Amino acid sequence: ISANRLPLHDFAHETLQHIVLIVPLASTLLCPIAEQHFPFMTKETNTQIIYVKNLLRSLSYLSIQRLRFLEIILSKLLRSDVHASRQDIIREESSNIEAELVFSLEQLDTNDNNTKGMKHDQADKLDCLMLVMFEYITSTCIENGTVNYEQSKSLFRDLLSVFNRILLPTHDSSHVQFLLFYICSFHTDFSDEFMNNCWRTFVSPSVSMTFRQASICYLCSLIARAKYIIIRSVLNITQLMVDWLHAYVSTTETTSGNSNPNRHLPFYAICQAVLYIFIYRHQEIARLHDGIDIVLKWRIGRILSSELNPLKYSLPAITHRFAQLSRNYQIAFCYSIIETNNRYSLPETFATNDNQNGYLPSNILYSYFPFDPYVLKRSLIYIQSLYNDYKDENDDSNMPKDSDDNDQQDIDDSDDVLTSMMMSTTPGSSDSLDHLPMTTISTSFKNSRNPPSVLPFGRSPGFRNAIN
Repeated sequence: ISANRLPLHDFAHETLQHIVLIVPLASTLLCPIAEQHFPFMTKETNTQIIYVKNLLRSLSYLSIQRLRFLEIILSKLLRSDVHASRQDIIREESSNIEAELVFSLEQLDTNDNNTKGMKHDQADKLDCLMLVMFEYITSTCIENGTVNYEQSKSLFRDLLSVFNRILLPTHDSSHVQFLLFYICSFHTDFSDEFMNNCWRTFVSPSVSMTFRQASICYLCSLIARAKYIIIRSVLNITQLMVDWLHAYVSTTETTSGNSNPNRHLPFYAICQAVLYIFIYRHQEIARLHDGIDIVLKWRIGRILSSELNPLKYSLPAITHRFAQLSRNYQIAFCYSIIETNNRYSLPETFATNDNQNGYLPSNILYSYFPFDPYVLKRSLIYIQSLYNDYKDENDDSNMPKDSDDNDQQDIDDSDDVLTSMMMSTTPGSSDSLDHLPMTTISTSFKNSRNPPSVLPFGRSPGFRNAIN
């Protein structure tokens, strides 16, 4: 750990490099050893930083093992990430600020050197390790101030593979996924490929309902939060989602038994995604000369007023905010639907996972927005300029408010009311849509200026109930 041990690290790397040159298969033995001896998350921060830096340094002569090494590192970071939730970090930082208010300004000035550290112990370690990973991505992808496309593309594909294997199935991670958020900003090909990957996962009939919901949450969260995705691309991508929704509504209108919401959870997830995207990007859409006209052609009112009643199962904060904006832009009228749902909804609840102590209202869809605000202080410098914060503008201050809207939640970016809700991981009974064609789609978003009017979608044997 100390500076006098750095020559020992140099000697170790030189020795390993010679061994790999003499015995190429020796590189396969290093992966299980590196995973076995990875410092546990309770170890000192310096120990973990030095270990991760040496693993990344070894990739200079073990490039063939980069994917495996990245899997090892990110899986360990995820363990720390899920033990340091965004809510816990914010709560710890807020309580620390309140405690510091009792000190004088002179005392606070003496502690300026410690203000960059995180008060949450696990978050502080994760912050340092994320900074190491961001520095590695930057040094690999950027040469002389410009992006090396080939090297960046190779690293992006490795990170995308790790995303599919580790990140997508992981519940409630808050920060590790921002490594992909960062590298996608280097070139439009990377962001297009990531969104294509999420869309393919969603429409795949062989993927479970949980992963399909997670993939659409990653897709809509990236579109809403990434500044580097231009507004025309946002409209094209959302057009694909809207066409899928219209095709789904047209199919289910001719069938019976639509009262069971468990059969349509992917529909509710993607409908909420469209509302979420519009909430975050509506100002940019309105600035286009034909932006609102394009949104009017989506015919969102037909989807919201369908028998599936998606507003009943969306998060209340999203529902009420979209209702305000849709009335302002004359896109759809949602308040009558909201009032009807409030009037006739029974106070049902369902248990979260197998924990009988936690209950959620039955009319709330399990949701997860992985690119909610990044709260780690040191590594924030790599994300801040790329990130689209929520702005609670007063564009609707002059609009009349309905008398039944007293329960409306204000959207506050301090803790982001559009917060992540737990995604169901409890397998339940499966319900398939036997009348839907079993097809898949792979569409390049950057070339989708004229998306098809009807998108195929498949029935999934992996549809599982999240509502008991």
